[in-house]
Amino acid sequence: MTYREMQMILQQEGGEDGHPVHCCPVILEMVEPIGGRTRQDMYVELYRDGENVQRFFEHSCRPDVLDKPCRFIDRKLSNQSRCVQQFSYTYALVANSGGKIEMEEHRRHHHKQFHHFPAFTGNSVSGSRYTLDYIRVRSGCSCEIMPKPRKKKSGATKPRRAKSKHRQQRDQELDFET
Repeated sequence: MTYREMQMILQQEGGEDGHPVHCCPVILEMVEPIGGRTRQDMYVELYRDGENVQRFFEHSCRPDVLDKPCRFIDRKLSNQSRCVQQFSYTYALVANSGGKIEMEEHRRHHHKQFHHFPAFTGNSVSGSRYTLDYIRVRSGCSCEIMPKPRKKKSGATKPRRAKSKHRQQRDQELDFET
């Protein structure tokens, strides 16, 4: 991207007031998921009761920049950069499918800090129980710059080894002839 193109984008997106412009812009969305992932990467069902649904605000990478080189980065580094989705965790009411025994099993097998929140009965006819837990939500778009892979030094030593093998073979042939 040329300097002139960058300035045009800055003027278009920053507006007349000159608001800051992101290298990896985001879209703010309100979502109503049916389920989510916990910090232990377990899928959990979220509380829903008729019209009462949980809503979360998420900051998602704009589709035109996700996994693409970051904007406004020096040309020399542009191909090493990319816009990546960031995540965080937020409270949610989740179905408590197995009760206390399952929580104890989960804690024992994963050896991780487990936060136990009090459970409560939902308004549904089945009387299922829900508890607070953390679920993963999209929280922004970030620019990552990867270092160039280092060139292996072993390539420079290979010709020397080849020469020494050649010399050994030549020496063996000379010894055989004498």
